[in-house]
Amino acid sequence: MDLGIDIGGTFIKYALIDEQNRVKKKWKKDTKLKETKDEFYDYLCDGLDKYEYESIGISAPGVIDGNSKVLSKAAENVQIMYRTNVNIEVSKSVNKKVTTINDAKAAGYCEFLLGNGKETQSSVYFIIGTGIGGCLCDSQGVIQGVNGIAGEFSAISLSNNKDKPQFFANIASITALVRIYNEKGNENLKYGTEVCKKYLNNDEVAIKAMEEWVDNICSCLHNIILFINPEVICLGGGISEEDWFIELVRKRFTNMKKPFMDICTTKIEGCLYSNDSNLLGAVLYSREVNKFNN
Repeated sequence: MDLGIDIGGTFIKYALIDEQNRVKKKWKKDTKLKETKDEFYDYLCDGLDKYEYESIGISAPGVIDGNSKVLSKAAENVQIMYRTNVNIEVSKSVNKKVTTINDAKAAGYCEFLLGNGKETQSSVYFIIGTGIGGCLCDSQGVIQGVNGIAGEFSAISLSNNKDKPQFFANIASITALVRIYNEKGNENLKYGTEVCKKYLNNDEVAIKAMEEWVDNICSCLHNIILFINPEVICLGGGISEEDWFIELVRKRFTNMKKPFMDICTTKIEGCLYSNDSNLLGAVLYSREVNKFNN
């Protein structure tokens, strides 16, 4: 039995996972803003001593280097992790082996081993949330890059306009969907689920906003294909669980008038694992690292 921890800006999720990759127990708590790193990690580890497990795999936001140091800032509630070494900090509270991986890479690794990227030689995981998470895999697993930056799709620049910079996150995230709808409808919606509901109810503004947003996603996917040309791109995030969304992306992607689309064979799939992908991926990655180090 191993423990998976998924650190998010809103919740910290925990799961005990057996050797057959089955989640045996799962719980979560609110991510709370702390003034010091020690307070944050004490809160993270509070109560873990009452469970039986061999090692800990952690999924964390931001760029994580090979030594588990956090190299970039993420959501406000977890910014205290910046420049800390996650493995070292957690090990102070629990006498276990600790391994940490970026959250999107954890989700991608789960899909690579167990999901819709299984047995592929090249795959990409495009995680749609408040921002855009990403993961690249070859036949051996996750491609980290020299500094752990590989797959940081959110920050890929599409424009040099200093007044209105365009990044993948600005045009393809759930945040972007809500903004596009509000600009077209002169409304002030807050959540992507609200836009989706209007779209499914055939609201004209929502349909136009959804199509523009999905076209933005398809443009991002096309750029990725030109660099990597993977066998499959798996879309993740909550909206990827909706069959209508995956079909809409496939349809508009296929109909794009872009270079090399006539010979492009990259498949577009939804992630097979969603709710537990970060937790499973973190544990799977931990097991692989520990096996290699033993």
